[in-house]
Amino acid sequence: MAKAKGSAKNAKAEGSKSVSVWEDDPGTGILVSRPIPDLSKKPLAFGFPEPAPKPGVYPPGAADFRYWTAAEALRRGADFWSVRVPLTKWQVGATLKVILDEGDDLNAYYDREALNFFHSPSRTGTVYSGESPDVVCHEMGHAVLDSFKPELWDVGSQEVAAFHESFADISAILSAIQLPSLRISILHDTGGRLYRNSRLSRLAEQIGAAIRAQRPDAVDADCLRNAVNSFGYQDPSTLPNSAPAAQLSSEPHSFSRVFTGAFFESLGTALSAKAQDPTMPTEAELLSVASDLAGILISAIKASPVVSNWYAQVAANMVIAAGPVDARYPPIIKAIYVRRLILSLHSAASIASVPTARAAGPAAAAAQEELAETALPAVDYGINGVLFVRTPSQRDHFVALSAAGDLSPVQPLSAATAAQMFVDDLFSRGRVDYDDVVLPEARLDHGRKLKSHRLVTTPGGARLERLLFDCDCGCQ
Repeated sequence: MAKAKGSAKNAKAEGSKSVSVWEDDPGTGILVSRPIPDLSKKPLAFGFPEPAPKPGVYPPGAADFRYWTAAEALRRGADFWSVRVPLTKWQVGATLKVILDEGDDLNAYYDREALNFFHSPSRTGTVYSGESPDVVCHEMGHAVLDSFKPELWDVGSQEVAAFHESFADISAILSAIQLPSLRISILHDTGGRLYRNSRLSRLAEQIGAAIRAQRPDAVDADCLRNAVNSFGYQDPSTLPNSAPAAQLSSEPHSFSRVFTGAFFESLGTALSAKAQDPTMPTEAELLSVASDLAGILISAIKASPVVSNWYAQVAANMVIAAGPVDARYPPIIKAIYVRRLILSLHSAASIASVPTARAAGPAAAAAQEELAETALPAVDYGINGVLFVRTPSQRDHFVALSAAGDLSPVQPLSAATAAQMFVDDLFSRGRVDYDDVVLPEARLDHGRKLKSHRLVTTPGGARLERLLFDCDCGCQ
């Protein structure tokens, strides 16, 4: 357990008007006093276990402290996103259930029914995944994205799955920025240069340390994932399906770091460009630029058709969406996404020639199309018949390509090939629940307790369905 620092005394003095919570992650050990969250607040309400503990100051490590830390972080994050999407409800309905401790596991997940958290022993004490604002706002990010872009849930695409994880990490970062105390601290610690390794860029330090104790190369050296990184785009179909944290793989959490790093770098560069004093931005300027970039990202996601090269589509639409917000933003976003190879040079140069009506009209309509299903040959998976999978098959209305290491454009995979690569990854990493579809002797037994997908028997074979997005730390 991290040694608590910060404003517990202030929270105690305010009594029932506030609660004492972790500022960003238990690994940093910094406490702040925050207003009592209203979990029933619409449009994005939460359903926590009853009875709720009385608001107040509780010692870190107490169940009541964990309750209010999770509640405050989720309320803050949901309030931030609800006015930017906007949302009228969660994918599951008006209230999203939160299960703070579902048992012994080093994990957390969103499954279209609830946000689920666990506990696990570690060298420094028991780790509760639901005690970290970084983790809870990450899982909430999955729920937010699922609520306004539900077609991303079930699609067979390596880039889409990785983007879901990236958006969840971005959700944790932007939710943290809503705290004035953290904004002030981060700007001080980084000397006003936001794109530096800091408590803001380091996500989930405590759970990262617990995973590292079991698998030293599974996560970053100082956290679960760091938004300050040097990863550039590579076609995920050419990457290994798993790799040490120092390398890139097609596994969604690993590949997510490409987009997260580009977004966080864009945030830092945009802040310097917009600040009255670029050498020392104010916390108010950081809050404003974070709001701008969040809105730009949401607009891009809405406008982007679900295609196999999803990263490039979202990046191109971010450039388009950024223009009306601030003329300084598009060149910054283009430069960063080109340098990270998410956008090719030609695609970046061509965005300016895309008529606004062409980008916002037909493309937006295409983004509402139903995803086609493909029937994949399934003998390699032990399935009798074919495997039906939703594919990244919506129509795109302007060309947006990523780039290879030599800067040549990367041609996107066909929707069916992209789905095939995604499914191969799932089976090889043991992420599929066979249920009774596949005979025991034809299965791969990875010994995992939690699966992200399942097979459902259907005429002609089986259908692949997503169950959840989880941490997938590999320590189960």
